[in-house]
Amino acid sequence: MLKKVKITNRPLFRFVFAILLIACMVETNVQAQSRKMNWGIRLGLNAVSVSNYKVYQGDELLPNSSYINKNGYLATGFARFNLKRIFLQPEIAWNEYRRTCSFSLPIENTDNYYMPTHLNIDSKTINTCFLVGYNIVNDYPFLFGVFAGSSLIGTYRTNFSMESEQSFSKTGLSLNYSGILGFSINISRIYFDLRYEMSWPDADSALRDVPDLPEDYQNVTIKKTEAVLSFSFGVMF
Repeated sequence: MLKKVKITNRPLFRFVFAILLIACMVETNVQAQSRKMNWGIRLGLNAVSVSNYKVYQGDELLPNSSYINKNGYLATGFARFNLKRIFLQPEIAWNEYRRTCSFSLPIENTDNYYMPTHLNIDSKTINTCFLVGYNIVNDYPFLFGVFAGSSLIGTYRTNFSMESEQSFSKTGLSLNYSGILGFSINISRIYFDLRYEMSWPDADSALRDVPDLPEDYQNVTIKKTEAVLSFSFGVMF
């Protein structure tokens, strides 16, 4: 099985830089955390990790199955309710998840297969998360906290494209969920966050559900398990 990671740059970093610039311009004697409640925004990158990857046409396991992990993007607004060192953090986030799945289709009436098809899958989601955390370091203006929680993932659009420049879209809301582990760092108003989202229970893709996809792909099912590693930074007021 082949695994690769592909990193690209987009104008998202300009917005991140602008947020940090605003944070640096505010007064420097503020605390990282108020006594009761804070709110913040963060932008960042995510990377989908695929495992247990198999592709079937009907009941036949297809050869040349591989995948490429790519980076996607996220934007999140959150609130933090402080109970001494313990905090509760509800969030609402927009995510773009990207990956490429490859497989070979059989040539009709032969034992041979076509060259691998590279199918790009780009999903856009709205996620609601709830985290419970604990500040190991609680020395203003510095905070270092660990957290755990869960996320409800609402996928509202998935784009499929191939090397032939054919593209197809699947719309309509589908729900899923994941568990979250991570840690955060605050330096005055500046906020950093690294987290791992585990075990989407149903990351399978049945291509028959994609409108207008060529008939050769209608009976193809991509079975996989996915997890997401993300890094973000922003400001917390």
